[in-house]
Amino acid sequence: MSNPPSTITRRTVTRGVAWTAPVLTVAAAAPAFATSPAPDCYVFDMWSSNGRQPINNNSDQLSGTVRYSPNNYQDCIADQNQPYPYNIVITVTLDPSVYTGAFTNRGQGTATGNGNVVTITLPFAGQRPGFSFQWNLYATTLPGVTTAQATGKVLVQAVSYPEAKWKIIEQIGSGWMINRTPSSYSY
Repeated sequence: MSNPPSTITRRTVTRGVAWTAPVLTVAAAAPAFATSPAPDCYVFDMWSSNGRQPINNNSDQLSGTVRYSPNNYQDCIADQNQPYPYNIVITVTLDPSVYTGAFTNRGQGTATGNGNVVTITLPFAGQRPGFSFQWNLYATTLPGVTTAQATGKVLVQAVSYPEAKWKIIEQIGSGWMINRTPSSYSY
């Protein structure tokens, strides 16, 4: 016995549209409720934590601070107390005319070296505005290098900071930060 050919009626089509229409409406409305801030909304500041220290036994103390700035600077985030979702990566480039490339990390985060470039990952993911990390490196200098000769021979630069913008908030006119931009300086 054979089945009669199936027929599609207007009522069947209408019933199918009625079931799919609400799903399409919800899908179209979803982006309007997205809560993630626009790129460049999280504000960060960086600066040198202390002045140039004397070089002792061919060891130069280098340190800096990176801060997820206070919430009054997060002007395009609805919830200004929102945690930052990523880690911040900075590089410290040591001039080979002054430094050997050897270093010791005694600060927060992790530091790895590749020649005279040290990559420091600071664990900002999940931290709220106002939180800061200080990094500390002890870089080995060539024999006989003085503090004056080392000044300005280290480039500190933020290199990975998704959805963040940098702003100079900590105004330090000490003279030990040279060529300062919001996301870099020479030390």
